[in-house]
Order: sequence, then C-alpha cells, then structure tokens
Amino acid sequence: MDISHSKSFFKITTGIIVIGYSLCLGSIASFIAMNIIAGDSPTIEFLYWQRTFVNSIMNYVTAPAIWLFLLGNIGLFLTLGKERNRKNVILLMLSILVVINGQLIIIPFAKTVSSLAVQQLQISQFIPNFAANKAIEDTCGEINLLFLITYLTVYILNTSKLVVQTKSIS
Repeated sequence: MDISHSKSFFKITTGIIVIGYSLCLGSIASFIAMNIIAGDSPTIEFLYWQRTFVNSIMNYVTAPAIWLFLLGNIGLFLTLGKERNRKNVILLMLSILVVINGQLIIIPFAKTVSSLAVQQLQISQFIPNFAANKAIEDTCGEINLLFLITYLTVYILNTSKLVVQTKSIS
C-alpha cells in the first residue's frame, strides 16, 4: 500500500493545510490590525516598532505558514490520486500563488520597508520611499488575502466531493 493513498496521510495533509492556512490568515489579520492602529499619520517611532513586530511575524509565522500550506496541498493532491478534479488543481494552484506572492514579493518588500523604518528612526525624518514600498507590501498582502478567501470558497464548495473521495481511499 502506498502511504500517500492512506486515510492517515489524508488526515495529516489536511491538518497541515488547516495549520498553514490559519497561520497565514492570522498573520495577515495582525498586519491589518497594526495598520489600523497606525492610523493616518503614525510617528516615526511607531513605524519603527511596527516593523519590529512585522519582522517577527514574517520570520516566525508567515514564512513557515505559507510553506506548510503548500506542502499540505501537495500532499492532498498526491493523496487524491486518480480522484483529483479541477477544483483540487485550483486549490493547489492557489497555494502555489500564495507561496510565490509571499516568498518572492511580500517578504522582500517587508525587509526593504523595515530597513527604511530603521533609517527613518536614525535620521528622524520620513523617507519618501517608505510609504511607496509599504503600499506595495500591503497591496500584495491584500492579494494573498484574496487568494486565501478564494481558496476557502473553493474548498467549501469542494468539501462534499472530498468526503466522497476519501471513502474511496483505502
């Protein structure tokens, strides 16, 4: 028996997806909360401390979460084998998009924005590039939020078929 087609493997991959998804969504929610707290005209000091918080969340929650999310989805895709359908492909593609957007766009921009926040604190002046880079980072975060909401919608619509498919997995 191939382990990737067992019910245990299905449960493990589903658990990994739930953990990764939850951590991704939680980190996005914390960033939204920080932006709301910042208001329209945050101080340089607030922006510095905000970025310190963002760096920690990015390094210890967001980055691992998006990889867990992808690995769980790859596992699910493999588990379903011949029972895969178009919605399973969409779920896998959405998880790949979350990783690409997160690892290749959001995290590098977050590092740039954080570096600019440190420079702002050191010179006690706002740096014009800070707002532009932060806007790009926030927009890409919103795109990942959209990917995650779309993922959840497709998953919910596909749940009844997944239950039927798992019954056929021995």
